[in-house]
Amino acid sequence: MNILLTGFMGAGKTTIGRKLAKLLEYSFIDTDTEIEEDQGCSVNEIFKYGGEECFRDMETRLLEKLMNVQNSVIATGGGIVLREQNQVILQKIGKRVYLKVPQAELLQRLKNDRKRPLLKEKNPESVLNKMFEERSLLYE
Repeated sequence: MNILLTGFMGAGKTTIGRKLAKLLEYSFIDTDTEIEEDQGCSVNEIFKYGGEECFRDMETRLLEKLMNVQNSVIATGGGIVLREQNQVILQKIGKRVYLKVPQAELLQRLKNDRKRPLLKEKNPESVLNKMFEERSLLYE
């Protein structure tokens, strides 16, 4: 059985995922890290040079590969649920667990984080509010 951690950026998917995998004696997979290692560059660089759509394509291809893994805790990227195709694949891979963090707490965690490509706008709070509106139900 696999456990897939979903939720917003900054929710703690990677941190909790590592701890949970160790506790369960499972493998740990972070989808963003896997993509970075495969591409030889950061998620930021992929967004900068290829755009969000390019990155989302990479996420989908990675999910298709992960359909064969077992006994893993998988920390997913915050936007992985945006594609319906990804949601279907996630259901096939394992049990989804939504790490739900209140919007105000996420804003506190992320307000000064300029490493996140989708928060590089002049007003990260409005971007986060819009994302929260668009994505909340998709994580459930």
